Amino acid sequence: MNKLILSFLLILSPLNMLFAQGKAPKWMNKSRNAVVTITTFDKDNRQLHSGTGFFISENGEVLTAYSILKGAARAQVTDMDGQNYPIERLWGADELYDVVRIQASIPKKVAYFPLAQEPVAIGSQVYLMLFSTEKKPVFKEGQIVEVSKLKDPYAYYKVSFPLSLGEVNSPLVLATGEVLGLAQEDASGKNEQSYAVSAGYAHSLHISSTDFLSSTYNAILIRKAWPEDPDQAIVALYLKRSAQNPQEYLETLNDFIATFPSAPDGYTTRASHCATFRKELAAGSNESIYLDKALEDINTAARYSKNPGDVHYNRAKLIFDTFATDTTITQAGWSVEDALQAVTQAIAQEDKPIYRQLQGNLYFYQQKFEDAYQSYMVVNESDMASPESYYMAAKAKENTIGFNIGDVIALLDKAIEKTGTPPGSVAATYILERVDWKMKLMMYPEAIADYDLYYNAVGGRVEAPFYYYREQAKFRAGDLEGALADIQQAIRMNPAADYLAEEASVFIRMEKYTEALANLEKALEKAPDFASCYRLKGVCLVRQGKKNEACEAFNKAKELGDPLANRLLREHCK
Repeated sequence: MNKLILSFLLILSPLNMLFAQGKAPKWMNKSRNAVVTITTFDKDNRQLHSGTGFFISENGEVLTAYSILKGAARAQVTDMDGQNYPIERLWGADELYDVVRIQASIPKKVAYFPLAQEPVAIGSQVYLMLFSTEKKPVFKEGQIVEVSKLKDPYAYYKVSFPLSLGEVNSPLVLATGEVLGLAQEDASGKNEQSYAVSAGYAHSLHISSTDFLSSTYNAILIRKAWPEDPDQAIVALYLKRSAQNPQEYLETLNDFIATFPSAPDGYTTRASHCATFRKELAAGSNESIYLDKALEDINTAARYSKNPGDVHYNRAKLIFDTFATDTTITQAGWSVEDALQAVTQAIAQEDKPIYRQLQGNLYFYQQKFEDAYQSYMVVNESDMASPESYYMAAKAKENTIGFNIGDVIALLDKAIEKTGTPPGSVAATYILERVDWKMKLMMYPEAIADYDLYYNAVGGRVEAPFYYYREQAKFRAGDLEGALADIQQAIRMNPAADYLAEEASVFIRMEKYTEALANLEKALEKAPDFASCYRLKGVCLVRQGKKNEACEAFNKAKELGDPLANRLLREHCK
């Protein structure tokens, strides 16, 4: 028995000697309270990981391992007295070096390790402070044996002693009481020595706007800190919008405003969010509350904005966007008149083209087309003229009394020109509008040229209706071969009865009655009550000298309601 006890003591003696090296520095009695444990939980509140960390500021900043936080939806810090403090925010992370900087929510100031000035020299004395509920500090003592460059002025340190189970991420502290790094195991597995990643480097980690898209940060579900630069934070705010539901994004907006209370963008964005998603946010309760909140935020933004005109513009745009999508709103402050008043105030501050564009849209909504046209033309005479501003001017012009079609076409010309040379897909709508006007003016060759322009603008990605409509332009222009080719292409894409009847019309103009009749029979198989087909069939039969059969077809067309059948019956079937 004595031999067993002796053997056990011999096994323990190296460890006891390690902890007994020298007298503990005075600062350890207080600083040992800065070492904590971190426990993390998943979204279902199941425990994930637990490990060591330590405070680096009196307000609760903590350094620990990234691997402890990965996958966590919630985390807490536990100090040596057993007090738990929730982790409220992630300041920065580096998955490669396995470090994170997090923020604990604490009611009072805590003991912490000040950061060491780096780099330190080889041979420097260091202490590994361990988490313990004992009344005396528990530590290891050793030296720095190697210094590797990490990122100026920070370093990666090799330490003379190995780590035991549970000692990873403990603070490596200089003799002065300043923390140098987080202890990490020897990756080689030899466990003869250990390493430490710079605590200063971990403290320097900050979130940028693009980090909100990175897998490193998305793997931690705890709320992220905002970038320190307000402009970068605003970018991050917009990036978060598509990844959160309305209630989550409202909480994000609230947090942004709490962090940057004098940034007007936070208030204007929250105003838009409350107005747009009022039904989802209200969840069956009084959604008008969120409209009130939206206007309140716009008023708050005005107090912090350096440009009052923009605030009035944002108010007008918010009101317009809201009532334009929900005409049932009767709440005070949300009418087209309120929006017009706000944009008029914006213009009074500074006559910007963007304000005039919105003013034009509001007049257009009110069907005050002449006023809308005048507003759009102010934009068109500025360096902010755009395809949209010319297009909307054309739409306003065509609704004014006594308008000139040539003026409308000229505005559409400018809209198309503004899209670039050659026009791209953005010009497609404008080109088709111009086609319609040219067809009304019987400018058929010009309309055909615009159809070709449209085809090129959309890269040839057209459906059967395109060929059907271009065929009609070619038909009226007298290009029967071209018309036939287009309608046959439409039929190949969609052999609809309408297209078969249209091909028959082309064959009739070409005096190919046999082909026309064959098409009409196919069309009637698909649509037995197609009145126009019976009329066209009668025309073919008349021209083939088959009067009785032709009259039967005309009578059938009349029976089915064809408006031209009576005239043909009077002409050919007396």
